Amino acid sequence: MLKLENVSKFYYNKGIIASGFTKVNLELKIGEFVVITGESGSGKSTLLNVISGLDSYEEGEMYVNGEETSHYSEKDFEDYRRKYIANIFQSFNLINSYTVYQNVELVLLLNGYKKHEVKKKIYDIIEQVGLTKFRNTKVSKLSGGQKQRVAIARAMVKDTPIIVADEPTGNLDTESAKEVIEILKRVAKDKLVVVVTHNIEQVEQYATRIIKMHDGRIIRKYRSKKNK
Repeated sequence: MLKLENVSKFYYNKGIIASGFTKVNLELKIGEFVVITGESGSGKSTLLNVISGLDSYEEGEMYVNGEETSHYSEKDFEDYRRKYIANIFQSFNLINSYTVYQNVELVLLLNGYKKHEVKKKIYDIIEQVGLTKFRNTKVSKLSGGQKQRVAIARAMVKDTPIIVADEPTGNLDTESAKEVIEILKRVAKDKLVVVVTHNIEQVEQYATRIIKMHDGRIIRKYRSKKNK
């Protein structure tokens, strides 16, 4: 699905070059629940941004289904994000004045679907994240855990092969965090799910693979003992 060969990301600011991450080699496949961890500034979110096409890269090569992306233009990356990537954010990025149903529906309407075409699909997705009885509730009335489940539903309904999540449990209590990670684990059965977190204890037992970063480099790759 995705393959990174000696990929590096640099930032240029007022003549100073800073490294986001250096010489990353990684292969990610459908059916995996991959966790990228490390302390603040380790490069984990920058790596996620490159994987998801939000950031370009300066060295190496990232392959998508065997296709090189180093030549991609901004338009190419827009097409890549639309076709392959669904994002889940720590801050939810929902419309609080919309209902659960309307937040999920909006993704499909923006992608050219008509309202009458999507009703059953939206109901099915909302049921999968356990929010059926809240589907007509405004998001502003929901708890943090429920909002993150709406965000997951919105990512699922886009129906892309890759879902990326940057600190998806960062604002949640322990029980809500567990529920969110369990949903993502189920989603990963037929998609590639990549999660960035500094709280490895929350996700370690669910991950198929864990990638630890430090100072912009991968220092360890391993499989969770419970998922070997």
